[in-house]
Formats: sequence, C-alpha cells, structure tokens
Amino acid sequence: MRRDRDPAPLGERVTVRVPADIAYAAVADMTRMERWSPEVRGVRVLGGGPGPVRVGTRFVGLNRASWLPWATLCTVVAARPARCFAFEVRFLGVALSRWTYRFREVPGGCEITEEWLDLRSPVAGGLLTAVSPAVTGVVRRRERNRATMRATLAALREALEGGG
Repeated sequence: MRRDRDPAPLGERVTVRVPADIAYAAVADMTRMERWSPEVRGVRVLGGGPGPVRVGTRFVGLNRASWLPWATLCTVVAARPARCFAFEVRFLGVALSRWTYRFREVPGGCEITEEWLDLRSPVAGGLLTAVSPAVTGVVRRRERNRATMRATLAALREALEGGG
C-alpha cells in the first residue's frame, strides 16, 4: 500500500490588493469556493444559506478531480473575521484533512495563506489512501493539493482584485 501521508502542513500564499476583511468574507462564504477551486464543484451549507459561516457550521463539499465526483462532510473549526477561517473534512466518518486560510494585512492589501493538513490516520486513513486514487483519480494528493492551492489562490486574487 502506497502512503501519501506527510504530517507537515502544506501551504501556499498570495498577496491581494484588498483589505483582509474583504478577502476573509469571500473565503468564508463557502458557496463561492467553486468559483476558485479546480476540484470544488459545489458547496451546500447545512442549515443555512450563502454568506459567512460560524464555528460548528457544517457543509457538504461536492468535488471532482477526474471522472468520478465525490462528496465530503465539512465542519468549520475557526472563523475569526479578517484573521483565520478553517474547516475539517470527513469522508464516510473518517477525518481526512483540515483546510486553513490565514489573512494578514500588508501594505496595499493582505496576504492570504492557504494551508492543508492531512488528518488521515494510519488505519482508517490508510484504507482511504489506498482506494482514493480509484475514486478521485488523484494518485499523489500532496502534489495535487499544491497545484490546486496555487490555482485557487490565483483565481481568488483575480476575483477579489477584479471586484468579483
């Protein structure tokens, strides 16, 4: 069984010419994530509608990397406006990952850091790691996430600076 797990967080960052509160509001409105992420095909907030979410809010992420879509159940674990937004991802009850977005004011705008932390356990996560390539089409999750993070942040910067 090939292991694609590294306990170190993976991160990418971008600087945008908007204040941190504007960038945070865009990212924390998870219904907009499909506009930026190459894998996200939709988000359905459970018990709520569009707009920023709070800690404890749950949502379903609809994803696709190749031919087969999959859904994950996510829970917001941090929601500090203009500072930090994070959520944990589960599939079939198994913890997969934590995605964190940090916002830091810089001259002329803010820096956004997107971070992915692999939460898959050696046992349950190992099984998911083994079958994941067949389901998602992604063999090297860390490499794929680095590429999609760069694409997501570039699209987010373009949307924010273009007023979208």
